[in-house]
Amino acid sequence: MSAFNRSLSPLTAAVLLALSGWAVADDANDEFEFNPYFMSLDSQQRIDLTRYNQDLTPVGTYRAELIVNGRRIGRDEVSIKDRLVDGKAISKVDVCIKRNTLSALDINVEKLSAEAQTQINDAKPDSCLALNQLLPENSVAFDANDLTLNLDLPEIYLIQRPRGYVNPEQWDQGITAATLGYNLNASRTHYGNKDYDNLYGNLNAGFNLKGWYFRHNGIYTKPNDSSGDYNNINTFVQRDIAAIQGRLLVGDANTKGELFDTLSFRGAQIANEEQMLPNALRGYAPVVRGSARTAAKVVIRQSGDIIYEKNVAPGPFEITDLYPTGYGGNLDVTIEEADGSSQNFQMPYASTSNLLRPGTHHYSLTYGKLRSSWLKSEPVLLEGTYRRGINNSLTLYGGVQGNEDYQAIQGGTSIGTPIGAFSFDVTHAKTKLGEAWGVDQGSMSGQSYQLKYSQNIESTGSNLSVAAYRFSTDGYMDFTTGMSTREVMSNGYNKDWIRRAKNRLSVSAAQTLPEDYGQFYISAWQQAYWNDDRTDRQYQFGYNNRFKSISYGLNMTRSQDGYGKAQNTYMLNIMVPLDNLFGFNQMGITVNRGPDSTMNEQVFVNGTAGEDRQYNYNINAGMTRDGREDSRSTSLVVNGSARTPYTTVNALAGAGKGYETYSAGLSGAMVAHSGGLTLTPYSGDTYALVEAKGAKGAKMVSYPGIKVDSFGYAVVPYLTAYQMNDVEISPKGLSNNVELNLTRQKVAPYSGAVVKVSYDTTVGYPALINAPMANGKALPFGADVYDEQDRHIGVVGQGGRLFARVPAMEGKLKVIWGDAVDQQCSLSYLMPKEANPEQDNVIKFNSVCQ
Repeated sequence: MSAFNRSLSPLTAAVLLALSGWAVADDANDEFEFNPYFMSLDSQQRIDLTRYNQDLTPVGTYRAELIVNGRRIGRDEVSIKDRLVDGKAISKVDVCIKRNTLSALDINVEKLSAEAQTQINDAKPDSCLALNQLLPENSVAFDANDLTLNLDLPEIYLIQRPRGYVNPEQWDQGITAATLGYNLNASRTHYGNKDYDNLYGNLNAGFNLKGWYFRHNGIYTKPNDSSGDYNNINTFVQRDIAAIQGRLLVGDANTKGELFDTLSFRGAQIANEEQMLPNALRGYAPVVRGSARTAAKVVIRQSGDIIYEKNVAPGPFEITDLYPTGYGGNLDVTIEEADGSSQNFQMPYASTSNLLRPGTHHYSLTYGKLRSSWLKSEPVLLEGTYRRGINNSLTLYGGVQGNEDYQAIQGGTSIGTPIGAFSFDVTHAKTKLGEAWGVDQGSMSGQSYQLKYSQNIESTGSNLSVAAYRFSTDGYMDFTTGMSTREVMSNGYNKDWIRRAKNRLSVSAAQTLPEDYGQFYISAWQQAYWNDDRTDRQYQFGYNNRFKSISYGLNMTRSQDGYGKAQNTYMLNIMVPLDNLFGFNQMGITVNRGPDSTMNEQVFVNGTAGEDRQYNYNINAGMTRDGREDSRSTSLVVNGSARTPYTTVNALAGAGKGYETYSAGLSGAMVAHSGGLTLTPYSGDTYALVEAKGAKGAKMVSYPGIKVDSFGYAVVPYLTAYQMNDVEISPKGLSNNVELNLTRQKVAPYSGAVVKVSYDTTVGYPALINAPMANGKALPFGADVYDEQDRHIGVVGQGGRLFARVPAMEGKLKVIWGDAVDQQCSLSYLMPKEANPEQDNVIKFNSVCQ
């Protein structure tokens, strides 16, 4: 075999192509040939340069980026092969890809020639298809310098796809791996001459096996002087099915909540997975905002179950990382302060419109048992829902829900109009009350009429969302109310112990004001009951604006529970940038007036430090005045965190009138795989496992603090499922002895997958060797350099100097510039004693090639 039929390394290709400045296109009309004598110092010393002629990219297999009409598809193998005519190679090459790679390019095969269609249809999945023979002339260009394959095709030859589309064949199920995300915290509060200790742990464990993803999420709490309690939030296994754009889930989960309220269940569910749709075809968990007076713990519940818990510093907070909890069902938020007090509020949670794009549909089918901390029993739950977009203006939907003792059926429609989007549906429900006091109590039935409206007026910056629920009869109950009523009656209580909703109205609106006058928002929520004269209400008004670089906001909230007790809260926030003054980035001021005229004022400064901003710190000073007792107290809290390459460490210390509090914690994740155990300071669900052997210290671009560890691995979190993600590695921080042959790849993982992304490295010492031949003549320009294992490691450059990445401090090299015996030589080398491979960019020395 000719030495030049070998695959060239990226290093060789880069050097040669940079010097000769060419890229290969298919079937060019103008052919030319390099003069081999022109590139030799000796006119009689001919070098084989046929591989550099037009249409003769070095034969071999490359991992190149595929680009179709400027759209980056991903990276895959591209083969450059000699074109054969009557079994003999001619002076042209073919650009080949595998049959299963061709499908990812979205080429409309039906628009190609009949001969091309036959070749493609008859090809095996791993067959190599010559693109420049199948596609229109001059539409294929392979650049070995940039390692890109560009296809420039008329749109007629392409299948039209929406923006953000990724071919399902490119979705990656990932490798077999185990994951564990953790958030651990230990705290101690000294209050009332007594210490109160608390341990908290949030664990998110997973195991992935051939497209099956096992998950467990749980919370461990151990309050002071009590045994620990572990709450299983959910345990399940899921598998995403591309053919139906859906997900099969078995275990603990929530119903979708699109038509009926969200319910927690244990059982099985199959439902559409909207993430599988391209971005252009997609449409939720709410953002929870509040303000803590002290170093506090925020607890969020839905249907009585804890779904989130977090320690926060004094001042305003914003929680944006709730697990998706469906489209309906209020959230109960509790702020547990360090001084023993607590704040409570309810967050209404309802979407406003069920419109879908034409031809798309949403579906779900759930069977299992209801999981609710409000019920001792676990009633069976069966629920099925379906929505379909008929056209741009009309969506129809319906669903059923129930069991042997409860049945509900719903039908509705969503309509888009120039004045906004409307949806209207009717639900009929029947509940068997069961037996109480030895007598069958019969059943109750009724209807619920629901109207929703939403409108966003971009020209005026107005957004209006209205959701109205009216329960027309006393006999209507939703599933949870029906099951609760049955249970209390079976225990000897009257059915009116459980309140039955009569009507509910929620309104929210936001308005951006002209010029620089800011934005305000309002929201209101009210619910009345058939069997209770009391009404629940909540109103909120807010205003936000900026003055130059200073931002400020005002929020007012009034809530009234079913007992008629009203609470008013007013909050003013001011944020001032400090431009790293004394190491601080920002100063904030918060003034909060709560119920009973209690005033709380907070002033804080925060900052970041470190090359990767891996250190965060905050100092908070506060003062509270009790309007009832005319007393005041002050507090001081200092907290910070440090993100290492393996975990994130946080600590807090605070003191106020009558109390002291301290806490420390760790957060991050670990991934166990066939190559070992890899740690990361970030916790997510969908990861890339980067493998780059020998590249210890290399940084992952866009993920501060993540570096390749000493075993050659790094974990990149927060990948977007079913979309192309750039996973890029930076050579910054690498030893000079290591070269990355590739620095960026694209992956489209399944949701929950651990995708392996491998980067080949060349390990060795960069050397520039002046090695003339034994006869004193210079080595030919472009000659290849091989090590003792016959690996291609370098090339001869101008002046006959040899550049190679040699594998050891001493050894032997072979230089080849043709097939003849007199077109190759060998040299021995020994690095100079004064050479410092760890610091020198290139080590220079002399030798002789014999």
